[in-house]
Amino acid sequence: MRKKNNELPKVEPVKIKPLFGMKPGLWLTIAYCLALLLILFLVAILPDMIDGHKRVTFTSDSGTVAVYLDGIYQGGTPFTRKVASGTHKVSYQVNGHEIDSFTVKVGCPVFFNWLFPRTQTVSSSATITEEAFNSLNLELLEEANAYSAILEYDDVHRYPGIYTEYAQNIANSAYRTKGDAFEAASLFITTDEMNKDFENATSIIGINLLSLYKVLDGGTTGVKDSETPQVKASKTSLKTEWFTIEGFSIQEADFSNGKTVKASFPEVMEAGKTVHTDAFNIGSYLITEGQFKQFVTENPSWGKENKTELMAKGLVDEYYLSGIEFSSATANRPVNNISWYAAEAFCKWLSEVTGKTVTLPTENQWMAACLSDTEGGYQKSLMPSTADKAPASLMGGLWDMTDTRFIPLSRIAADSQVEKAIEILDLYDAETDMVVKGGSYGNDPSEISMYTTGLTSRSFCSSFIGFRIVWN
Repeated sequence: MRKKNNELPKVEPVKIKPLFGMKPGLWLTIAYCLALLLILFLVAILPDMIDGHKRVTFTSDSGTVAVYLDGIYQGGTPFTRKVASGTHKVSYQVNGHEIDSFTVKVGCPVFFNWLFPRTQTVSSSATITEEAFNSLNLELLEEANAYSAILEYDDVHRYPGIYTEYAQNIANSAYRTKGDAFEAASLFITTDEMNKDFENATSIIGINLLSLYKVLDGGTTGVKDSETPQVKASKTSLKTEWFTIEGFSIQEADFSNGKTVKASFPEVMEAGKTVHTDAFNIGSYLITEGQFKQFVTENPSWGKENKTELMAKGLVDEYYLSGIEFSSATANRPVNNISWYAAEAFCKWLSEVTGKTVTLPTENQWMAACLSDTEGGYQKSLMPSTADKAPASLMGGLWDMTDTRFIPLSRIAADSQVEKAIEILDLYDAETDMVVKGGSYGNDPSEISMYTTGLTSRSFCSSFIGFRIVWN
């Protein structure tokens, strides 16, 4: 059976009408082009117009330099940041000291910059100023001191390369050959990481300086006395209008301040070196709560009620005078929980009121006083025994503060090199740790000798540390 042919309905053909007198082919072409242009604008241009930023790379010929843009810190060179288009004031600074400043105009690329970012480079060829150089020296000395206390590093705690960064900062300056601070900082090297960093830094600035750490070959080093010297001591005193400090006059002496030890760190901290001490006077006992109370009375700024301000100045920590009530019942107890700065202030005050030069003992003076103690004994309590023939509680009791800066490699360095390093540290008033001696009642006597070197930061306050004075 045949299918019937179905006839389709007749429709009128669609005719696109002219627009503005243009034929359909023309105005449709224009419309398509406009649509494409709109899409291109929305995708390629508008995002960058809205963002209004450009990637800018900041570099410097003086290593890692802080960059401020319109007064706002951006980072340390070299680095890249997105910067708003327009004119900006740029300041290059080293430790807060400006070495260069200028204005820069940042453009605004507006064609696929978000996809293919264009980068503008802003650089400075300025070298460090004298102020910046001095600031870098101080920073290097204090960082060397801080990192010398860390003997092991791992994936979490990494060594930052302080010597290399310093070298990069001064490499292109007029100060690259002025290496006194750099040499002083080398005496604080205590690990392989620090030593490799130091050697890399010497190659950058072209200073042929041998690291003393490198000579630690695991053999032996240091000299010791063939027999223990005996130093004469005779009683004396220092009088004020409030109290009298009993003491001993210690005669001049020559002795080894250490022994023969393994040539490695930290063993070299007890390496012996022959030293000489001139005659001096030293307190029979540690400074007491009653004596320190009088100092606080005469100098209220050092009172416990002023602790917050003292902490803000970095002179004490939160434990300053903790547990010290200054009562008559504890007046003769050795004062503790005071900082090295507080002890130094006490000495300066005592110098003023007595007319004598009063200081903390040096490490070698403290050891000379130890050699006057023919009876010996390790004090296992806070309260000292009587001082009939020599100062009491030099060993045990409380750790004794000294006026000696802690320099890790000082025992194997030449005297002239150590003296030069101390001059540099004093010149910059670098915040280094200070040596403490003698142990405390909380230590195991078998682990403490007169050669044991302890250390403390200047603001640290501990219930196990006290101080005694020396005077001329």
